Amino acid sequence: MSPAEQALVSYLVEVKPRKIGFIDLYTDVAGWCADVHLDARYDFFASECIFDDCNDSQAKLFLESFLTDGLNVSWNVSEQLSKLLSKRGSLVSGIIDPLLSTVDWSSISTRLLFLSYLALREDGATLAMKLLDVVPDDGRDGLFLACYKLQSEALDRMLMKKFLEWNEDWGYPLEQFIAKWLRLYPYPDLEGVIRLHFKGRAEN
Repeated sequence: MSPAEQALVSYLVEVKPRKIGFIDLYTDVAGWCADVHLDARYDFFASECIFDDCNDSQAKLFLESFLTDGLNVSWNVSEQLSKLLSKRGSLVSGIIDPLLSTVDWSSISTRLLFLSYLALREDGATLAMKLLDVVPDDGRDGLFLACYKLQSEALDRMLMKKFLEWNEDWGYPLEQFIAKWLRLYPYPDLEGVIRLHFKGRAEN
């Protein structure tokens, strides 16, 4: 393992006993230095993250390695790192800001989780609205997390429109957006996405 991977594993070993809902840690999975099994409190849109307890030095190391492909971790760990990026990405702004203008976001890769960082940008909502037409449909996780955290009516309404254009129930993400939007907008504005969500549930 690389030094960054060793530091990440050491951190996870340390915090697991005191993190309620941190069910299992695997450090012997082929190809990965770490995989985790977490309960629903760590779901992608939930506020709690397994990296909440790391200090700035640790967060910077983990995020720098994450952004430069220096960590071989499972998708579950990558999601938690994406959440960390949406909270403390300012620690690595020197790396992620240039990526926003150079990476081809129309391709499918773990890099698409990096878009959660838009939650911290002053122009995050504007960039997110542009990327909704670019990011492929099976790689929108990081972008959706940023959209969920950003407070922008223009972005919210564009996303409602996009869900209807895509005409597909996005399950957990759409459910979380609806829960957020019900606190902000009148029901008639949300009827379309609500119907879409329940249509998808009925078909499944």
